[in-house]
Amino acid sequence: MRVLPNPSWLIRRCAPLVLLAILAFLAPAVAVAAPPDEPLRFRQAIDLALQHSGITAIAAVNEWRSQKAYEEVRNHYLPQLTVGSGLGYSYGFPLTLEGSAPSVVNFTSTQSLFNLSLKQFVKAAKIDWKASSFDVQDKRSEVILDTAVSYAQLVNLTGKLGTLAEAQAAADKAESVTEQRVKEGVDSQLELTKSQLAAARIRLRIADAQGQADVLREHLAKTTGLTPAEIQPDPESMPALPLISQEDDLAARAAANSPVIKLAEQRSEAAAARAKGEHKATLPFADLASQYAYLARYNNYDQYFLKYTSNNLAAGLNIKFPFFNPVQKAHAALADADSIVARKEADLTRYRVGEDTLRLQRSLRQLQAARDVAKLEWQVSVGDLAGVQARMQTGNANLRDAQLAQLDVNDKFAAYLDAEFELTRTELQLLRLTGELENWAIPTP
Repeated sequence: MRVLPNPSWLIRRCAPLVLLAILAFLAPAVAVAAPPDEPLRFRQAIDLALQHSGITAIAAVNEWRSQKAYEEVRNHYLPQLTVGSGLGYSYGFPLTLEGSAPSVVNFTSTQSLFNLSLKQFVKAAKIDWKASSFDVQDKRSEVILDTAVSYAQLVNLTGKLGTLAEAQAAADKAESVTEQRVKEGVDSQLELTKSQLAAARIRLRIADAQGQADVLREHLAKTTGLTPAEIQPDPESMPALPLISQEDDLAARAAANSPVIKLAEQRSEAAAARAKGEHKATLPFADLASQYAYLARYNNYDQYFLKYTSNNLAAGLNIKFPFFNPVQKAHAALADADSIVARKEADLTRYRVGEDTLRLQRSLRQLQAARDVAKLEWQVSVGDLAGVQARMQTGNANLRDAQLAQLDVNDKFAAYLDAEFELTRTELQLLRLTGELENWAIPTP
């Protein structure tokens, strides 16, 4: 994060009475709301957010589910063993019980040996599993972006509240001086109303900034698992943002690194493999199967079969040739449609990410210009304050003029902080689109 100028040196140049008024205003607030001994550093906030985030937890569970779905399909090539019993009484010829002959104990085994359709389904499930890892990356990036933006905004609001507190002290002092001048007949009632309006505007901005800061602390507290009182940011702990040039081809970088694009492409490949599998379901396939049964004499097997034996085993290939299946044909056509939709969605995702990246990259010029304008306006107000202070030495300006000049300095500095934050937020969004946000927030040693 950029190191913002510190306006405290401006206060040292103000008149002694202005400094005393500001210190008298800020002293009670500092005594009431003292920050914690240890501020929350940026890296610590990111790590805690990733640990406590429900979004990343859901993504991790979905990745685990995708792995198990792949194993479920792949394990059709492994033997599926079943041991059971079909105990029952037989009178006359031994009939079957639910398709199986009555037996003391039986054992069955089945596994796929040759199945081109199943091969494609295994491939699709494996691609889905790989795609889920990109979803985890995207969700991690989403959490990091949310935490980083909230942290940067809270830093901005903390600095703004300090500046607005100085501005309020200056506005209150200016209002007090104006009241005195109205009583002395030097200023009109309209000047007093203007001073009151300036002070009211400052109070409104303080209330808005304080409300936003409270909401951000609550949000970061829920994200990191801390209490709102523990959310005290450390501006110096944020790493510097990389320089982004308008000449860089960020759209191509986003297309190569964005987990959102990779996720959409992987889903498209999985849908295509699944469609191929549905079409190949009409081709011949072969399974290995075996069955063992221990038959008892009380089921009358020895009376109706000439060569009765208690131990019986059957094993071999189960080959099938599907030659007419209109249901499967329609199902394959449906899978083709799903594949086309997935491919179009991948294209749309690639286009959208490219457009968003280019839009944010080009908006940096406007935001940088706005930041520069706000900084120059602040510097001009500093010069105006110095001029008023110089005129006070010759008697051509009074304390009220100095207070109004100080109020303008603080107001311009708050606007500069806002412009700097908007630029920072846009740069963070660009880092996420190009897949570089996590490397910035959590640099690899």
